[in-house]
Amino acid sequence: MTSSTDWNAVRAFSLLLLLLSLSPSMLCSAEVVDDGHRLFSSGVRYEYESTTTVLAGGSADNRNPEVGHRVVGRLSVERLWPATETAGEKLLRLHFKSLKFQTWSKKSKNDINRQFIDRKSRIDRFSDQPFFVHWKNGHVENLYISSVNSLTEENFKKGIAGLFQFQLSNQHTVEYSTLGKCNVTYSKINENSISKRIEGCVSPTTLPPEIKHPDKIWQGTLRSKREGSFIYNHESFIDVSLDENHEFSTSFMNEVGASVSSTQHLKFIETKQNGGIIEANTFEEAINQLEKQFKLKLEKQNLSPKHEVKNCKHYNSCNKLSDVVKKYHDSLLDSELGKSKSAFGAIKVIDAIVNSDTKTIKKVLTDKKNENIIVQLYDLLGAALNENSHKASMETLVFTDDAKSDEKIERYLWSASIKFNPKIEIIKSLMSISDEKLTNRKIMDTLFNTVTAMASRLARYNHTDTNALLCGELVVKTLEKLEKCKLDDDECILTYIRALSNLKHPLSIEVLLSFAQHGNRMTSAYAMKTIKMFGPSLWNSRVLKYCNRIFFQLVKEQDSSTRAIALAILLESNPDYDLLKHVIKWLATPGEGYEIKQYALELLKEMANQNETSARLLRTVLVRERLNHYGNMAQRGLSSCFSRKFINYNNITGLVKNSQQIYSGVTKRGSVDIALEHENIKYDLCSFGMFTTGLGYFTSLYDDSGKKDTSDEANLPATAGLELIIFGVHIRPFIMFSNQGQLMGHVWAGTGSDKTPIIQGISQMIEHLEYVPLSNGITAELNVKGTLSLDISGQIEMSLWNKNAQSVIEKNGGVSIQGSLKLDTDLVTDEVDFALITEGLLHMHSEAEFATKIVLCMRIVFVDTNVTTTVSKNQKVHGLPHKSYTTTTRTHPVSGRTFALNQMVNEFCNTIHSR
Repeated sequence: MTSSTDWNAVRAFSLLLLLLSLSPSMLCSAEVVDDGHRLFSSGVRYEYESTTTVLAGGSADNRNPEVGHRVVGRLSVERLWPATETAGEKLLRLHFKSLKFQTWSKKSKNDINRQFIDRKSRIDRFSDQPFFVHWKNGHVENLYISSVNSLTEENFKKGIAGLFQFQLSNQHTVEYSTLGKCNVTYSKINENSISKRIEGCVSPTTLPPEIKHPDKIWQGTLRSKREGSFIYNHESFIDVSLDENHEFSTSFMNEVGASVSSTQHLKFIETKQNGGIIEANTFEEAINQLEKQFKLKLEKQNLSPKHEVKNCKHYNSCNKLSDVVKKYHDSLLDSELGKSKSAFGAIKVIDAIVNSDTKTIKKVLTDKKNENIIVQLYDLLGAALNENSHKASMETLVFTDDAKSDEKIERYLWSASIKFNPKIEIIKSLMSISDEKLTNRKIMDTLFNTVTAMASRLARYNHTDTNALLCGELVVKTLEKLEKCKLDDDECILTYIRALSNLKHPLSIEVLLSFAQHGNRMTSAYAMKTIKMFGPSLWNSRVLKYCNRIFFQLVKEQDSSTRAIALAILLESNPDYDLLKHVIKWLATPGEGYEIKQYALELLKEMANQNETSARLLRTVLVRERLNHYGNMAQRGLSSCFSRKFINYNNITGLVKNSQQIYSGVTKRGSVDIALEHENIKYDLCSFGMFTTGLGYFTSLYDDSGKKDTSDEANLPATAGLELIIFGVHIRPFIMFSNQGQLMGHVWAGTGSDKTPIIQGISQMIEHLEYVPLSNGITAELNVKGTLSLDISGQIEMSLWNKNAQSVIEKNGGVSIQGSLKLDTDLVTDEVDFALITEGLLHMHSEAEFATKIVLCMRIVFVDTNVTTTVSKNQKVHGLPHKSYTTTTRTHPVSGRTFALNQMVNEFCNTIHSR
């Protein structure tokens, strides 16, 4: 027989083999179950002091004083099932008593002395019924609630239940809670405490859809941090805390934004004996017995918070559109366009439009008191661009040959074309109008460009099969319309080339290349400019091959503007050694015009300034090929191309790029582009261009080479026009004059002597709506809007007697960004409002004298301005007159600056100003 000692040895050895056969994951799982079952013994009631605190304030450096509240009470926790200590599954009973609502006293001036005082509130309406938690291996599977009086109470209880999700060992896991689906890391601190870190949360599907601009620079930045800790003994928690902080700031200024923090804390008080134990074989059976024993009707729920629809309609406090328009009427006057006052008032009116029905909107549009701001109201309808605003616009605008409606139609369409998230139904509505035969070419041009711009944005930012199909259909339709244009109908051709520039579709590349190489001087330049707008992603080897042919005129003579754009594409496409060598050798070609050679040299310098790799290659070519000499690198023209930084703040670089192609002393084609760079991504804000032909009066004065210009440019009719691209959307050109007679009529009548608007309008550039769920069950709503009020105007004075001229073009933009972080419940509303207003004033001055020889001085000036930021914090306890309100305003001066073009222009400016 075997002794008992031998049997014990055998059992011990068998147990050892069993443990060694278990995988690490099985061991971990066993540890989790063991950790879970030993807390909260059955038959014992554990009493805790519960505190939930919420504070909201401004951004990091403008947070204090904060506004907030807290809920305190006594929470009892007891395990009803199972009675044994072996299962990893529990039914917990949680019950709140003595709940109090408190707000931060105004007498507290800092965090150290913060005091919360009791307030009467609707928390007295919270039901006195307990709620139940299905706990399994450290996770809260479901919540069982008998009855609640509000969604606020229900979400609050879900937030408390979420505190009972825990693991007592080092591990990574996924948890579902009021925060959504989150990655959670538990780390042991010591034998009786563990930390909890929550990251990578995906918001619950119960929250409404969010609105986020796909370009990060317009979204802003939300930084979140969620951490907790558990201190426990052999039978229960001693202390539980979960802290989270969220801070939002705009991409433009860290000071503009808001923050919210939440703290949940449970502190152990005492234990009491309790006999409420349920005998059941399964959890479902335990729930059934629970309902029968306590006569309860329990509703099974997960921890996802239910969204509380809290808006002006909920509170029956929406401001009427007519009242809002009346309040901000003076902000929308023509005289305020281009100023921050206009942009600020626009956001308020847009919000009111969004909350109004079609009938209300039409009533405001037809009110005679609004006649002097009617065009601006159509700007804002295009910015709002929902079903009601579009219907009101279509019912009040007349798309016929009615000159009275032209400006209103175009302003509505321009504003709508910039909307980043247009609805497909609205696009199809406008498409149906574009299919009609409109006699007004300007309206037809603007309408078709709007439709293509909206469809392109929809396909890029919300890429679905339906949206991509619509965009593809428009590409095909545009190409078909382009093919039907007569070869000598430049206006028709340019309309659809601009539409292709809005669509940015690779299917149009071949057609554009054909126009660039074989079109006339105007269509070829437009086609090449459109290809350049497509960006490097669509510049394949075939595009670069065509650009090489066009610049070096390998097929036929080309327009100088087309060649200049082709060279710009080549130099922005990581040029190789041979290309740079041929371009520099070409600079010494005697038969070429000196202005295009000057412009090519400027492009080479700009390439070297922007791309260090290409700059090193350029230096290598100059040295190896012995090309760094006067004949190549010292051109004498006035043409220029450069970019300068005007902002370098908060990881954002603001660039202004000037391009001037001069012919016979006059700008043949020029542009001033404003762009922002953020995280190595470039965002085009605005491009203002000018083009002229046939101003050959100055040729003999400026060209001192002794040669007469025999090119077609000298014999073209006198024309001048302006081009505008806003947020990548092409606006139809504005023709100032199209023949010599119109030009001289302007000169003799002094038409341009007074400041004359070129284009005006208000557009929405930022729209952001985001929901931030908190662990306590409250959902913070983050809402940000930004508008641009634009006024581009010009003035020119010319004296044929004194043989001089002065002109100024002013690009004035008023910007307003307004946002709010709102925590809205049935108990209280805590809100932080933040705003930024500023003005960007870019003026282009030119002075010319042409008595004996052309002397041309040009300056680009950023005017001094201010950036004003405001943060307001307010609190409203519902059902009581209690309100709290504080406001902080700061002003940041921004110094202006003047950009020099090149050395020759500087010398001309010194010559003129010395007189």
